Amino acid sequence: VVGGQTLSQLLSPSSSFRTSYIQMVLGSLLTLALLSWTASPNADVYSIKGTILLPRNSKPNNVRLTLNGGKYVGIPQSNGKFIISGLSPGTYYMEIQSTDYEFSPVRVDISGRDKGKVRAMTADPMKRKERIQYPLSLRPIGKTQYFEVHKAFNPLNLLKNPMALMMGAMMLVMLLTRFIDPEELKKMQAAAQQEANGRGAGGGRVNHAAARPGNVRTSS
Repeated sequence: VVGGQTLSQLLSPSSSFRTSYIQMVLGSLLTLALLSWTASPNADVYSIKGTILLPRNSKPNNVRLTLNGGKYVGIPQSNGKFIISGLSPGTYYMEIQSTDYEFSPVRVDISGRDKGKVRAMTADPMKRKERIQYPLSLRPIGKTQYFEVHKAFNPLNLLKNPMALMMGAMMLVMLLTRFIDPEELKKMQAAAQQEANGRGAGGGRVNHAAARPGNVRTSS
């Protein structure tokens, strides 16, 4: 007897105790089913793996791989191999961060329909996209530059400067005059002076003749 009621009365179809008991049992079974599904090894969880290939005598001590802005992080081993686990099917943007080398970003697609098949390609917006074999083999594109490298002096750049061209032309004329006979140079200067004087005198005569009133004829 429980609460003045017999066991048969508690388990009767009209009993509220029986309804609550059934609801509690169903809730427990549903919770256990969800926990077993999430903990199942057959869940759609995959990984990305590959190798960081550095030049000789270099170790990936300062290399870190990030997916989607740091949502997932991977650190390579001393031999350069890495694996990033716990990934659902989808598209991931991988960045390789290093203090010594620069790497191109990589786009990685994990297919949910094709049993986690991985496809990868370069993701540099300034370069043409190229497919990358999987597992990934990532090589640096160059060393990290912390300071701006100045270009070496090129004498040909002076030809693009108008002032330099004018100075060069003047120096060339001065050099050429040294190879001309002084007598010939004097004749050339005298001829140029006479030509200039003749033009000036001729222009003056024309102006005076045009200014004389007697030169103007009137018709009767």
